[in-house]
Amino acid sequence: MITGCASTENGAPASPNRFVSTDGRTIDIGKSAPADGGVRYDDPHMERGKCWVADGFNFNGYDTIYIAPTLSTAKFPDKPEDAMVHKLAMENLVTELVRKLNELKIFANVVTRETDIAPNAKVLKLENTITEFSKGGGAARYFAGLYGGGQPVLRVEGKASDGEKVVFKFEARRSGTSAGARMGGVFMKDEDIQIEDIRSLVLDLTDFMAAVAGKYPPKS
Repeated sequence: MITGCASTENGAPASPNRFVSTDGRTIDIGKSAPADGGVRYDDPHMERGKCWVADGFNFNGYDTIYIAPTLSTAKFPDKPEDAMVHKLAMENLVTELVRKLNELKIFANVVTRETDIAPNAKVLKLENTITEFSKGGGAARYFAGLYGGGQPVLRVEGKASDGEKVVFKFEARRSGTSAGARMGGVFMKDEDIQIEDIRSLVLDLTDFMAAVAGKYPPKS
């Protein structure tokens, strides 16, 4: 694959798209192209072409990131078990983001309540909305789990804002991502598969943020 030592059509150095994480993994954030006053990334781990950062933005220069409560526009069956798993997904998305962002130390402070924002802090606000959701079902996984049948579904659209200005947007979808969900999903609870999907989504999202912020070195 072409990496950071490549050149663009006009001969200027190309932006790197592969990085090495702090735990030694190779991160691919996809090729980039100018779009809508910023840069669009064809990140293979998120919805392709739907990861965007504003010109000059790189996640640095903020004291605090405020992760707002997760919203949802998803439609799903009006059943108590579906509502329970959906509520867990909304909560776990925030929990996992806090955990990974604290681990990566892109921001000095990671908060989930506006009251925890220090006076005069430079704040980046991250808002996430679940736009597609299904809790899945063990019976369907028994017959077609290897092919995605019966797996939970979660699609998230997110945006980060500096004041009123949107500086980052992404969209990502997960559905029984882990090997365990495909091979042994019939024996797993729907919510356990979905938490693995959330952790996968959050890992790729925070990897992207860390790479753009310069926390991961380019892969030579």
